[in-house]
Amino acid sequence: MPAHRLSTSQQLTRTARSLRRFFSPRSTMAAAGEGVPLGQPRHRASTPGSAAVEHEGINRRTALAAAAVAGGGWTLSTMLSPAEAAVRVPGNPAPALPSGMTPWLEVFVNWSGETRTAPLWTVAPTSVDQVVKLARWASTNDWKLRARGYQHNWSPLSVDPGSTQETRVLMVDTVKHLNSISVDPTSKTVTAQGGASLEAVLNAANNRGLGIMHHPAPGDVTIGGALAIAGHGTAVPASRETRPAGATYGSLSNLVVSMEAVVWDEPAGDYALRRFERTDPEIGPLLTNLGRTIVTSVQLRVAQLSNMRCRSYITVPTWELFAKPGSWGRTVDSYLRSCGRIEVILFPFTSFPWVKTWEFSRYKPLLSRWTSSPYNYVFSDNIPQPISDLFKKIQTGAPAVATQLGPAQQKITATSLTTSFVSDLWGAPKNLQLYVRPNTLKVTANGYAIHCRRADVQRVLHEFYNYYKSSVNNYAARWRFPVNGPLEIRVTGVDNPADVEIPGAVMPTLSPSRPFADHPEWDTVVWLDILTFPGTPYSLQYFQECEQWIINNYASYAGVRMEWSKGWGYSAEGAWQNQDILQNQVPRSYTRGQPADQGWDTAVRTLEKLDPSRIYSAPLHDRLMPPSNG
Repeated sequence: MPAHRLSTSQQLTRTARSLRRFFSPRSTMAAAGEGVPLGQPRHRASTPGSAAVEHEGINRRTALAAAAVAGGGWTLSTMLSPAEAAVRVPGNPAPALPSGMTPWLEVFVNWSGETRTAPLWTVAPTSVDQVVKLARWASTNDWKLRARGYQHNWSPLSVDPGSTQETRVLMVDTVKHLNSISVDPTSKTVTAQGGASLEAVLNAANNRGLGIMHHPAPGDVTIGGALAIAGHGTAVPASRETRPAGATYGSLSNLVVSMEAVVWDEPAGDYALRRFERTDPEIGPLLTNLGRTIVTSVQLRVAQLSNMRCRSYITVPTWELFAKPGSWGRTVDSYLRSCGRIEVILFPFTSFPWVKTWEFSRYKPLLSRWTSSPYNYVFSDNIPQPISDLFKKIQTGAPAVATQLGPAQQKITATSLTTSFVSDLWGAPKNLQLYVRPNTLKVTANGYAIHCRRADVQRVLHEFYNYYKSSVNNYAARWRFPVNGPLEIRVTGVDNPADVEIPGAVMPTLSPSRPFADHPEWDTVVWLDILTFPGTPYSLQYFQECEQWIINNYASYAGVRMEWSKGWGYSAEGAWQNQDILQNQVPRSYTRGQPADQGWDTAVRTLEKLDPSRIYSAPLHDRLMPPSNG
């Protein structure tokens, strides 16, 4: 059968078979791509009388991550009623919840498998009134409430990694019942309960001819969760582009018109449901609340958007894409000028990244393929067996396999883009921007938001790529391979409250996209994420070094913030543990140049006022925003 007539699954099978020779343990290191050291490791595995192996080996964190991915022990499907729990999990009695609510025990596992708990008591309120009752119950009985959606997050804004004995924590499942959505085409708004999925919100808006200009790639995140961390996609205005009314180049948090949350009501002396308009000064910290409340409903501004065209390229070399500022050719800057929207996915030990661009296109271009649904990159969702085998090798102590894995992923991507006819797509914006499914490879990621002038984007990326390439190769020269996942790059604008078209709209106080008030010329945000398999030897050390380089390198001409949903604040103990980052760098990045009543401390005081019993506070919040009496 001719290649162009093969189905997608047949093409993936053929591609996988053609790569088996590449995956063979006998493959030479030279086949792995740019920057791979040749020859043998400096030290082999330890044997009696030999030198010790020069890597961390498989530590406890690695083993936990491997068990999580393999599904060992307690799994998400393990749900125990109070009666069953009394037999199987003695010593953890069910909480006596308000009438009409019955809890069950269930394990919490986040996206990458790094945050994994013993079974926690969980409940699914059927109404907002029940959420209010839970808040009052928790405050009176010294329990914590943690909103739980699809667990598609890296940072421990709900529970800490490795937590196995945390007690008196009640997970509040918002997905089961608190998921209604309504659309008002006249006011161009969507109102959704906090547990509605991003995909469902986008579908509802799209059915009425409306949409959001850019947003996160996974659809399995709740709208409440996406707002908690200021979710974003990739978009800046292209040359001669006019912003569509009701759209923003900033984060999702900047689209909020109003929201309802269960917070402390001072006059009533108890927790209650409260509606916040975008002009209310106290809404600022709630627009990006980091999980310090339960948002029960949100009203978002949406826009009337034309279709988009999404093109994929895998023929642009890194030395051209990340060339010096002012260079000719297919640079990131050139794509931003022509399209305004770009994502770069660079697999390790390769030189030709997967570059995606999006641009508005009212009519279907001749060469584009129309798509009526999201998740068009089947090859990135369905992992070929050889790729899975390589990840298992990394899990079990062969980190050097990263030199094969990156080129293998790049080759499959290059082949599948063509054989699956998805390199040039046209359709509704949400169909082109939703492309991460739950079965995509589970990796961990660090994340940083670099604020700079639009004219300095190329400089930011030129400097970062040179550092990334050099640092990864330096590690590889010592037979250390901390990075086995791709480098991902996106570019957005900053939050501008005027975009929501409400006079006096409040700025999202804690959004990483919030402008630096003392540098209004920093109108662009470059998002940098490096992915790797959880527990990879030396990855923690590498991320520590990378974080410090980012903070130090851009200090002279750009601003740095942490991406809330990803890994940051690295120390020898792990991510989110560096006290200098938590207590100095993060607060300073939200305070410098801001009015006295709009900085970090004011936001923390507001969150404390709205939750004085700290029923929503997780261990990360306690480190980042310690109690005032602590």
